[in-house]
Amino acid sequence: MLTKLLPRLSGKLCETTISKYGGQCISVCYAHKAAVLREAGKPVALETVKKNEKLKNDEVRVKVHYCSLNTTDVKIIAGKHAELNVPLPFIPGHEFSGEIVEIGQDNPHHFNRGDRVVVMNDLQDPNGGLISEAVVKNRDVWTVPQSVPLKEMAVLPYGHGTALLTFALHCNLKENDLILITAGPAGMGLAAIDLAVSVYKAKVIAVCDTESSSDLVRQKGAHKVVSMTKNNYTKLYKNVQDAMGDKKAKLAYDAVGKGLLHLLADFVEPTNGQLISVDPFFNASKFPTEVPEFERPKRKDKEGKPDQDQESKAKLIQNVRHFDLYEYPDVDTYRQMIADTIEMRSEGMIAGHISKIFPLAKIQQAIEFIQQKQCTGKVLIDVQCPDEDDCPEGKEKKDKKSKEGDGEKKKSKD
Repeated sequence: MLTKLLPRLSGKLCETTISKYGGQCISVCYAHKAAVLREAGKPVALETVKKNEKLKNDEVRVKVHYCSLNTTDVKIIAGKHAELNVPLPFIPGHEFSGEIVEIGQDNPHHFNRGDRVVVMNDLQDPNGGLISEAVVKNRDVWTVPQSVPLKEMAVLPYGHGTALLTFALHCNLKENDLILITAGPAGMGLAAIDLAVSVYKAKVIAVCDTESSSDLVRQKGAHKVVSMTKNNYTKLYKNVQDAMGDKKAKLAYDAVGKGLLHLLADFVEPTNGQLISVDPFFNASKFPTEVPEFERPKRKDKEGKPDQDQESKAKLIQNVRHFDLYEYPDVDTYRQMIADTIEMRSEGMIAGHISKIFPLAKIQQAIEFIQQKQCTGKVLIDVQCPDEDDCPEGKEKKDKKSKEGDGEKKKSKD
């Protein structure tokens, strides 16, 4: 995994220094605002972070416009995955967009200053995108065409790229294939549904953990939708069974975790089917014991014998495959998946879904918004926006309210 030293945090935005031109005293500003986590389980704080003055040869400096706040970021902030051993202090945000302001000496991808770009870096990298300028490896940067809004591009690479990697290279997904996809309140499952329906024309049965998520995936074109209710796995099992009927899925694609693949294994083709996990916190050693509590109906074949699929299903569970695009060993494939995702968005084949945009100053409210499962799709942080009223969205709302107010005054005069 990529790791870089976090720049020293400083309370000073500027320092006075002596210029080599005439010896005058000038004030040099070199600090950036960032959302910093100093202790897991505690709120993040806005602090000034000293600028990393000199780039390494393979690095790029990016002025961050938008950063996706993912469920993975929120779980790390909450300290729910201490086994990751995330270095502190820590700046979250591993998916963001902006423009290039400086390029290191090595430039294999032919970047230029001012290029609009999207970035995806390591989940455990202490230098994430919740900062006004970020320094990243050039292997993790892609140019974005003018036709694609930077705010939308910030929510696409990880979810859609991982789904594309899985469907295109490891599952051979085809038109009308029946697949199961689990979707939480954020974007991984939703991205997979969008890609499977819009690009591959597959039939998707979606399993969602909130009713609001269910409404959204219906809009995305899911064939059928099953909602989870307060971790009632017995009821969920029966609802999935009703949705599937006598059919079996080609694969189950799990973006939620919670041992759901154990439950879904009954509904996947026992011989040629696949169980796929894209949960970033998937733990292969713990998975066999993460069995949700549910009651399987007792089934018998036509001759009255016990179900003969149990052995095949056990093999499915033993052979669960986990994919994380960032950790994919082939760098060329990794870069191609994001490049293809950008191209598909520019051609209107896929679309990101943004639940809500928060200014950087309200990062803690954005975290709570996700924790309370109020989001449907991705939550976005406007990094260059100091507060809501100064954001383009905030200004639009104020202008709209002002016009509505003027309209009401005009009516009252009339």
